[in-house]
Amino acid sequence: MNGIRSGVLRQSQLDALKARSEDTDYVPMSTTRLLTTNANVDEINHRHLLKLEGDSKEFLMTTSGPKKYVEQLKRSCLAPEVLELKIGAAVMCIKNSQDKKYVNGSLGVVEDFDDNTGYPVVKLINGRLLTIKPDTWELLDGDKRRAQLTQLPLRLAWAITVHKSQGMTLDSARIDLSNAFVEGMGYVALSRVRGLENLILDGLNGMALRVSQVARQIDVELRDKSQAALDDHGQLIIDWKNTEKKRPKVSVKLRPKNVEGHGAWTEKLEKMREQYPNAYMPWKEQEDTELKSLFDDGKKMDYISRKLGRHPGSIRSRLKKHYGDNFSFL
Repeated sequence: MNGIRSGVLRQSQLDALKARSEDTDYVPMSTTRLLTTNANVDEINHRHLLKLEGDSKEFLMTTSGPKKYVEQLKRSCLAPEVLELKIGAAVMCIKNSQDKKYVNGSLGVVEDFDDNTGYPVVKLINGRLLTIKPDTWELLDGDKRRAQLTQLPLRLAWAITVHKSQGMTLDSARIDLSNAFVEGMGYVALSRVRGLENLILDGLNGMALRVSQVARQIDVELRDKSQAALDDHGQLIIDWKNTEKKRPKVSVKLRPKNVEGHGAWTEKLEKMREQYPNAYMPWKEQEDTELKSLFDDGKKMDYISRKLGRHPGSIRSRLKKHYGDNFSFL
């Protein structure tokens, strides 16, 4: 994902993706297909549903509010207007439950329908058996509710579009990006799974691995700010680590949430300083003077980085402090 965000993929990264398309004979039951068009998704879900025996049950969406707001809410919501289910249907939860029993993207299978309510009884892939009840979505304008809809927080899950998968974390996914038609589509799809072992790749085209220039620029800026924060506060972390070493050990330690374990942090710092000796060290006045002089003389980034022993992200962030955002390297 880092390679796609930066716009530069190494051959090893491309090979890792390619390897996920070479052995696709076995597809786990919990695997959802991600496709680029609604037509393909609807066709796959409908075909799988027809294959199941038994009667189907339909659940209708109810709405309230002016039509234009209702339509706007529908477009932003994954809930279908008519949800048709059968026992054995693969389904996906499309909202986080308030009791935290399922989350947006949880997968399962319809096991039965409740005798009293008629609501589907779903067995999630973690083994939990739940009766899924209707939930509501609202369109708010400040404190004013413009529209509301109510539906079961489920949809058929044999397939879903990449666009509608945004915000979900899938247990596993079978993804076809051979018809990707917009920048960023591949990034959205591939980032739905936790790791390559949870991915089967059916197809890929050049567009799928592209991100917009704006997205790449934002990624650079975020990395620069992160590096600058580490430069400004890295010594505090080191001092804290050294202080912790001297403390008597107790049964419970409260550590800052954004600080890695001692071992991991020490290894990262040592590795970084092999290439950038001054990494995470506070900037001194003489270093700032030298930095501005090198930049004004037209020196390139790699030269300044080696000269000052600083990460390029730290160099860029420091220059922004001195010159604002309007600077560039030759």
